[in-house]
Order: sequence, then structure tokens, then C-alpha cells
Amino acid sequence: MIRINAVNMGLDMFRINVKSVAVLPIESFEALLSNNVRISIMDMLSKGPMTVTSLAQELGMLKGVIHRHVKALEDFGWIRQLSNDEAKIMGLSREANRIYYVPTAMVYLGFKLEANEHGMKIIIPTNYGAFIDIRGHKFIVLTPTFSNHDCRNSCPSHDACLDWIKRVGKQFHISIDYDEASRALMYLYTQLILKEFRINMVNNIIMLDSPRLNSIFMKHSNLAL
Repeated sequence: MIRINAVNMGLDMFRINVKSVAVLPIESFEALLSNNVRISIMDMLSKGPMTVTSLAQELGMLKGVIHRHVKALEDFGWIRQLSNDEAKIMGLSREANRIYYVPTAMVYLGFKLEANEHGMKIIIPTNYGAFIDIRGHKFIVLTPTFSNHDCRNSCPSHDACLDWIKRVGKQFHISIDYDEASRALMYLYTQLILKEFRINMVNNIIMLDSPRLNSIFMKHSNLAL
């Protein structure tokens, strides 16, 4: 998973270090949408940290079933565990070593890798995205074939949100033609991420720091010696 802009958002709803944007492989979106329970879990976690036990109780499902879905969401980058320090800051009980889960980010964008004769390209399409609606405490997903929320017809703040999105777009010289707030927001963040990539890339190189690859390199070095 590629993370951009790891900044404390200062949100009272979490009071923890929530990433602003996470860029996930398209496969992560497919894994999320493969089961409605996973979307329900994300929707519930948008309201605040929860344990597997509390999720199971709220959803009326077996704890083991929920645990499997939570593990899948964690593996695919959608959620993470609260650290002990974060749980303490929030005043959450650590009795019986309870593990609390929260969304990894406030906004998620999809990416895919495309190989051609010139090498490998990272593509960030504008039609794969998800975000947490802080006001409505909802988790909204948008893909080419799926949407779980109709912002324009169901949210009283839609026009205000769309106006804000377009004003931010102008501030960063991004033209936004969408008239639906959720789609406009995804487009805005996609363009901002692309700008961040261009700004932070050094000599057009993306550096990858991977413990797995570092370990393989070290073993190879020892073998060579």
C-alpha cells in the first residue's frame, strides 16, 4: 500500500493519527466488495474504534466470521489496529488485551500497475475511490460498477460539499466538471495525489522501502560473499 500525506488530522471522532489518503491496489477494492459484511464493518468503523466482539454483537453474527472479514480488511489495507498508546489516549479499555480497529485513512484511491515495452506505469483511475463522510459517519464506496450511497439525492449537505470541492479545485488549479459531490471529491483527490507524486519524486524515481525486499537483498549479499 502506498500512503500519502501521513499527517495527524486532529479529528475528535478518532483523536489518533489517521492518514488522510491511502492508495490501494484495485484488488483491494475487489476484496472489499466481495462481501457486503466488509462494507458494513467499514461503515461501523467510520463511527469510531471497535473490537471484533463489538462488531459481531452489532451485526448479529458469529465472532469467528467477523474476525475473518476483519483480518481480510486489514490484509488489504482498509483498516488497522489501534496501538496501546492510541487506545490509552482515547480512554478505551485494554481489559483482556482488547484489540480495537479503525480505518487506515479518511480517503482511499485505487491504483493499478500496467506494463508496456517502456517499463511499468502506475495508473490511478478516477473511478475507484472510497471515503469516510465525517458528518454523516458513513463509509462511501465508488467503483465503475458499485456505489453504496447517493450523495446528491440523500444528503442535505450535498450542494455545500460540491461547492467546497470546486473551490478547493480552483485553489490547486484543478478543473472539476462533476455535478455529484462524491464523484467530484474522488476526482479532486486523484488529481491532488498525482500532483504529490510529481512534487515528491526525485529524478523521476519512486523509491520502495520494503522489509521483505531488504531481507532478500541481505541474504543475497551474504550468499555472494
